[in-house]
Amino acid sequence: MRGVPAAALGATIRYEALLALRHRVVWLSLIPLCALIMLLGGFPRGRNRTDAIAAIGDTALLLNFLGSIGIAVALADRLAGQRRPGLRELFDATPAGGRTRSVGILLGPWLVASVPGVLILLVMGLWLSITSSGPRPLVAAVIGLLTIVLPGSLLLTVLTNVVSLLLPSAVARVLTVPFWYWATALTPLVPIPTVAKTVLSPLGDYQAAQWLGVVLAQPDGGWLHPAAGLAPAVAALALTLATTLLAFLIGHLILAESR
Repeated sequence: MRGVPAAALGATIRYEALLALRHRVVWLSLIPLCALIMLLGGFPRGRNRTDAIAAIGDTALLLNFLGSIGIAVALADRLAGQRRPGLRELFDATPAGGRTRSVGILLGPWLVASVPGVLILLVMGLWLSITSSGPRPLVAAVIGLLTIVLPGSLLLTVLTNVVSLLLPSAVARVLTVPFWYWATALTPLVPIPTVAKTVLSPLGDYQAAQWLGVVLAQPDGGWLHPAAGLAPAVAALALTLATTLLAFLIGHLILAESR
């Protein structure tokens, strides 16, 4: 019996991934955005021409900032789609339970939508590894994906889907952009409290500073703005993952209450 949920989860992820793969709207929204990211990031050499690792870090942050928005907007209605007439009964007839189904419905399309950004950073890392005669840039690209790009995009995708359960999907898509800007890039020039530039930010500043050689902006030694180091980097990543899990559980509860 233990194999049933795992098999059902795998089948749901594969099915939803295939649906997303054939969904032209996903690609029409993501491919132009990825082209913009490549242009802004100076692909394939990066904007930092003196340090290949820092160039990878800068591109990882750019991918998290812009790419996460594109993925979240494209997939904003995945959880809400379970409440469409007729689909609830269809889903209930499958071996996957409610939580397993929700995980698969989110992860399948998200994995597909993440492919362009993953390829950008890996190709950049490979190019810089070849031109610098060492594997470190490619290793840095993998680290950037695992600690910055993928956690950030998954968090925003889950949050947008939860908001879509409470508000129309179109409204959730519109709110995604200012929210992500507030959480990742709002500057002190705007007199609004924000988690941007702190260890609470999902942008990945501290991960990039610790593992990818990116200079951390404005550390002041406070508990929200500590100097770059292993502990703040791990804490920032853990907070992003924990927030993602919490948001998913809240979304699952909302779905369960609506059934």
